[in-house]
Amino acid sequence: MSHKNNPKRFALNMSAAQFTKFYIMHLLQVHQPMISEHFKSEFKKLTNNWVPAPSTLLDTLHEMTEEGLLHRKEDYKSHDKKRQKVYWYSLTDQGKEEFDVLKKRYKLLFEEQIHILKKIMNDVYR
Repeated sequence: MSHKNNPKRFALNMSAAQFTKFYIMHLLQVHQPMISEHFKSEFKKLTNNWVPAPSTLLDTLHEMTEEGLLHRKEDYKSHDKKRQKVYWYSLTDQGKEEFDVLKKRYKLLFEEQIHILKKIMNDVYR
């Protein structure tokens, strides 16, 4: 993924879908398994005001499952109340390997953005 000189991607130089995929993988490293409701809650904790659009989240979960990065299991939301069936997602071994690759790739990108933001804060808001 080249992010140099891409005028459409200044902030993090990644799309909402790319960030959604990356953060889903992180969350599943920490909290397995999860349902879409859990992901929304965790994204909201991260940013306080942004969650991926429902279509972005569901499309990303579907694509990641198709790619073999996630395992999806249909089960009840609560075994005490067997009323609502949901999909529970967990990271596959392939997903764990992919996340390790993305962590290395994105670390440089995030560090670059932190540097830019610190410079802006020092230059503009001193």
